[in-house]
Amino acid sequence: MAVTIKDVARLAEVSPSTVTRVIQDKPSISQATKKRVRQAMETLNYHPNFNARSLASNKTNVIGVVLPRDTDAFYQNSFFPEVIRGISQIAADHHYLIQLCTGKDDEQRLRILKDTILGRRVDGIIFLYGETDDPLVELAIEQEFPSVVIGKSLSPFISFVDNNNEKAGFDATEYMIQEGCSSIAFVSGRHQLFVSQDRLIGYQRALEHYHIPFKEGLISHVGEFTRERGYQTMKSIIERETIDGVVTTDALITEGALRYLNEQKISLPVITYDSNPPLLPMTAYVNIHTLELGRSAFQMLLKVIDSYNDKQMMCYRTFVEHSIVRL
Repeated sequence: MAVTIKDVARLAEVSPSTVTRVIQDKPSISQATKKRVRQAMETLNYHPNFNARSLASNKTNVIGVVLPRDTDAFYQNSFFPEVIRGISQIAADHHYLIQLCTGKDDEQRLRILKDTILGRRVDGIIFLYGETDDPLVELAIEQEFPSVVIGKSLSPFISFVDNNNEKAGFDATEYMIQEGCSSIAFVSGRHQLFVSQDRLIGYQRALEHYHIPFKEGLISHVGEFTRERGYQTMKSIIERETIDGVVTTDALITEGALRYLNEQKISLPVITYDSNPPLLPMTAYVNIHTLELGRSAFQMLLKVIDSYNDKQMMCYRTFVEHSIVRL
């Protein structure tokens, strides 16, 4: 005979509703009670039937994670696996599964997300990027669907978790200036990305603060986050400008840029943004705490889902601190 919630409740000496709340990991239940109920579940080899619970509660216990347009960058760039690891840690604690949403082009990505939202295949959405005029984010807002952006959004109708990228751009540039640099190249991803825009603003503010003239020729926006684009962009900058330092906004771009510099036997200080010490010849990096970005995004999404269920539709903003790490 199958073990039921009532059997677990009887062994743990609690009510069936308490067992349900423990399964849902509700904060109103004490740790001692949770431990006793989970021990009873383990003793009885009880496993919650999430499909049945979903039908009863109109919940899927699945969240959608929307990948960036450039899927090559997703599979190569350490940022995305690390942020998904953070999401997964909190998702597992709350018995949620993760469904990746992507497509071969923008049209397919939009169609897949539309089917996902209208079909209520997930309880909420996390976007792994933030950019201007994104039709996917606009769809989520239009459908009043619980969503969180990892990155920035200018819309007052969607929640986001991000670093303070203007400050991070300022701090990285200030570090280079204090190292003695005065002609600093800035290499970032697509200009449509808020992270590229904000770190560039921070770069410009740092130059202004230290009375260093801004030169448009030192700024490069690569179309894709790849090593090859970093290599070619660095080559182009060196051929047309005289520089004594480089700020890049992405680890893959940095790898390509450093490969070119090493081939040409050019020694320049380079700083980039990451969450783990880069395996590159660098003096420092900006730790953006990617794991915490993912963890915070899922915790925020749970709050958003609860607010939507209560018909309040709250929006939240959270900034994860960054720090400069000398190598």
